[in-house]
Amino acid sequence: MAILMQTIRICILKANGGRYAPRVLRILFVALIVSLCPSSAVASECSWDLTPGWVQRENLKKGDVKWDAGVPLRFSADFTRRKEVPRIEGFVSSASATCGESVSLTTVGAKKFQVEIYRMGYYKNAGARLIRTLASPKSITVDSAMVPGQYLLKLRSQKRASTFVPLMVTGSGANDLTFVSSVLTWQSYNQWGGDSLYKGADGNRETAAAVVSFDRPYDGDGSGQFRYMEQPLVTLMEKAGLDINYITDLEVDSNPEVFAQTRSIVLGGHSEYWTRSMRQHFENAVATGVNLIVFGGNTGYAITEIKEREISGRTPYREIGQPESLLLGSQYFALGIRKDLVSSNVWPFSVLGIDAQIKGIYGYEADTAMGTVGPGVQVLARAVISPTEKGFVAMSTYYSAPSGAAVMNMGTNGWVCAMSNRCPWGYAFDLQAQKQIQKVTEAVLKAVKTAKWPVAQIDIPTRS
Repeated sequence: MAILMQTIRICILKANGGRYAPRVLRILFVALIVSLCPSSAVASECSWDLTPGWVQRENLKKGDVKWDAGVPLRFSADFTRRKEVPRIEGFVSSASATCGESVSLTTVGAKKFQVEIYRMGYYKNAGARLIRTLASPKSITVDSAMVPGQYLLKLRSQKRASTFVPLMVTGSGANDLTFVSSVLTWQSYNQWGGDSLYKGADGNRETAAAVVSFDRPYDGDGSGQFRYMEQPLVTLMEKAGLDINYITDLEVDSNPEVFAQTRSIVLGGHSEYWTRSMRQHFENAVATGVNLIVFGGNTGYAITEIKEREISGRTPYREIGQPESLLLGSQYFALGIRKDLVSSNVWPFSVLGIDAQIKGIYGYEADTAMGTVGPGVQVLARAVISPTEKGFVAMSTYYSAPSGAAVMNMGTNGWVCAMSNRCPWGYAFDLQAQKQIQKVTEAVLKAVKTAKWPVAQIDIPTRS
């Protein structure tokens, strides 16, 4: 019912503006139905072979290079009011499902359509594998053919532009790493219908929504921030043959045992919104010896609350005396910068050679250990020039926790998107920079595979 009330509030806003009223009103009835139905139902007869090497075996299968045909990349984190085009859009009743479960699919824009189900991975550089095609399904059932991973449901209809719907398929058992997809952050930035936690339908921060719902499509190309903030990393992880447990941050919030069978946790380029439970579960994992690797920046910045299928809140953790640097070693400090990285000639940047530089990689949001509190850290790389009047320098950091866990923070949310030159701020990276970033990332993933992590040398002492 709370979802319904929020949808009504959105409808009123859109009706006042006029332009978006028809689209959002079509969602009203759907949101009511979804809110009254269970998010998933158990199906029958489903099993996977997740014995060691399953990701490598999966990626030997034939991929499909045309998986994104007809769906150009559209960024969903730039707050712009995009010109509307007739398209089919949709959302699922749960961000994730496991073997034997079904999720309902709600579509907007067409009654007759096709769904192409793609699993994202390496697949000899194809990037995805087509699992099957369905005609106008009302639900998607995870079966034995849909092994764990990030899936994109491609919606296709005549006279309508295609979009994606993301669905995470989760597994279980021991693994090399657990990859956490940041759907809470995606939804916080989602401008579908006009409202996000940042701006309202009129484009002003003062009219930003206090609450947003998962029961709506993502704007942009429909995939949230996956295609540029996570997909390049997923491709490299699967290419490396790592056995991966795929989850969303919603599982981190709800399940205190979610990291019990993993050796390392990996986050992509933009994991800004964390619930208090998420923060605690990450801290507990590190305290028990689980490595935490962040290929992003501005991580764990804002306190988020979840109620049913709604999220709210954006108070910074540092405002309640729990700055993210206590866990990550460094934390967000600057917006809108673009600075070159200079290697400190230590692992993993040592794979680039002496005094290597990566042009323009520190940005759009960047982190530092200077002026923060937290454990003693080793500076792996830093910006060439101080980007602010405060004299703080963007940096990549690393420390060894008392438990023996390694905690690494690349310190920029440009890291993953730069791998494929798909950053949303108008930044472009040359081929050399892309290859450098991939090479450093591969060195980290090798450590994930071998569980051989160097002991951090202290450059910046413990801060309090």
